[in-house]
Amino acid sequence: MRSGFMKHISDLVKQSDLIIELLDARHPEATRNPILENMIKTQKKKLLLVINKSDLMPKDEMEQKKASIASESGVKTIFISALERDGINMIRREISVDSKGTEKFIIGIIGYPNVGKSTLINALAGKGRGRVATSRKAGLTRGIARVKISDGLYLIDSPGIIPFKEEEFTLFLVESKNPNQLKDVETNAVKLIQLMGKEKIAKFYKIEQEKIEEKDEEEMLEEIAYKKAFLMKGGKPDMGKAARDLLERYQKHELI
Repeated sequence: MRSGFMKHISDLVKQSDLIIELLDARHPEATRNPILENMIKTQKKKLLLVINKSDLMPKDEMEQKKASIASESGVKTIFISALERDGINMIRREISVDSKGTEKFIIGIIGYPNVGKSTLINALAGKGRGRVATSRKAGLTRGIARVKISDGLYLIDSPGIIPFKEEEFTLFLVESKNPNQLKDVETNAVKLIQLMGKEKIAKFYKIEQEKIEEKDEEEMLEEIAYKKAFLMKGGKPDMGKAARDLLERYQKHELI
């Protein structure tokens, strides 16, 4: 983990009474950071795991993931949709219980870029309070930002956390890198097809199922190119353009 990020995060943990680690509902384990969780526990600070973007997953699947993570981590775990404001009151109740009887209480929020930290802060802060800018572009938050949500109650955000040597495809899946930041869009598109399955991709692009039975993932990109009329001179399919379209639609949450 980069030293600059570690200094920010270390400062955040020291300042905070409660730390919320925000995870992505589609890939909750991939967006956990055990190193930071251990740091928080060692400093005897309370940790709350919050699985965001639950609106993108079936509820029964979310319940199973929540139970599994809570059991493994020994930490209270809840799932929410910060964008839809669903589950925000559960977090407010946790904050209310933990901050009772204190004159000043600080909640730190950590997590990968684009898991929804700023959206969560804005949902908790409500109207008339300080607002934190939000964007699909990874890495918008540059340093620790403090927002007052009521008298004596503050939220602090942190820069996105990216451990060293994280695979590029994993960073794409959790939206810490967008397609424009990927070194090889076609390879990552092939991996996404492998992960999601050819049938789901074909259904989304309205490609006839019989066309894909004998095709591999690269040939699926060709089918997408033909379907979307992404063609180069001579009618050759533009694989790069097809790959970028697929990756962008995933990160826009059109392809679930």
